[in-house]
Amino acid sequence: MSRIGQSHLAKLFSRLATSYSAGIDIRTILKKESSLGGSQHQLVMRNLAQGVDQGLTLADAMRKNDNYFPELAVSVIHAGERGGRLEDSFGRLAEHYNNLVTFRNRLLTALAWPMFELAFAVLMVGGLMALCDYVFKLLEKKPINWFLMGSTLGNVIAYFVLVGLVLFGIFLLIRGTKRGWFGDVPIKIARRIPVVGSTIEALSLSRFAWTMGVAENAGMNPVEIAQLSLASTENYYYKQHEDKVTRMLRDGKSFYKTFKSTQAFPDEFLSFVDNGEISGQLAESMDRCSVDFQNRADLNLKLLGTIGFVMMLGFVAIMVLIIVVFAMSQYVNLLNDFSQPGAFR
Repeated sequence: MSRIGQSHLAKLFSRLATSYSAGIDIRTILKKESSLGGSQHQLVMRNLAQGVDQGLTLADAMRKNDNYFPELAVSVIHAGERGGRLEDSFGRLAEHYNNLVTFRNRLLTALAWPMFELAFAVLMVGGLMALCDYVFKLLEKKPINWFLMGSTLGNVIAYFVLVGLVLFGIFLLIRGTKRGWFGDVPIKIARRIPVVGSTIEALSLSRFAWTMGVAENAGMNPVEIAQLSLASTENYYYKQHEDKVTRMLRDGKSFYKTFKSTQAFPDEFLSFVDNGEISGQLAESMDRCSVDFQNRADLNLKLLGTIGFVMMLGFVAIMVLIIVVFAMSQYVNLLNDFSQPGAFR
């Protein structure tokens, strides 16, 4: 897991792209970077500069810094160095992380008000539970034992603990999916969800295709190309096939037959691979493939932001409706109790 945020990555690679395209030596760039940012970033940049001075490639130096950089960044830098396209690597990574930051900010902005409403609704439910128990005690009626805790305070605490567990479970699901804790099951499920599945696929295959094109231009052998490209997807659904892919490529199979045998790649992607191999222009074909899938991902990300906003509003509306219905039912019950003879004695 990377220890540097997406926004910092976007700014870092943007600065590296600008400096490197201006003809500044990578050692000089890294030494300049070591005076920017926080103490940890400065330390990592000094380590990178020392590593490069000692003869390491930039990618190898990045790997030696305790997962400070994400796997995708290291893979793309490695491919760029091998292919003599380090400037393109910096630019592509800057664009990639800028897109992620833009999408994240757009999504958070769209969800800010619904999330506030959701938090308010969750607090309202807890407050309503406590209020109902208080009113029932005033009327000398048995309170509702919501979570079998035996007391108002216990039931309210149990409610908030349950909400916390649900949120923690969602966090673990997301983290575990990224790290492959649950195999490919979550990804398989996500891939079946409209828009979500196609977005995950498009983002992964765009990175895969671009890295493959760069690695092919670098003259790397097929096994190295495949390993680097699979790593760049940051997606366990594709990375799990590494053993089979490398075995088939070592046996002399083509990329097209190898990737097709995994049944993990869509026909559109395989078509780009096949055409590239037949024409002898695999790198160029992969570049076009990367642009095509990135365009699809960009459109889907915008759509997902809108869908997420609508879904959150809908969820909050349902929560509020449940609260209103429950409150009205309790209000009616109280009116009935008050209408009974002797209710105020």
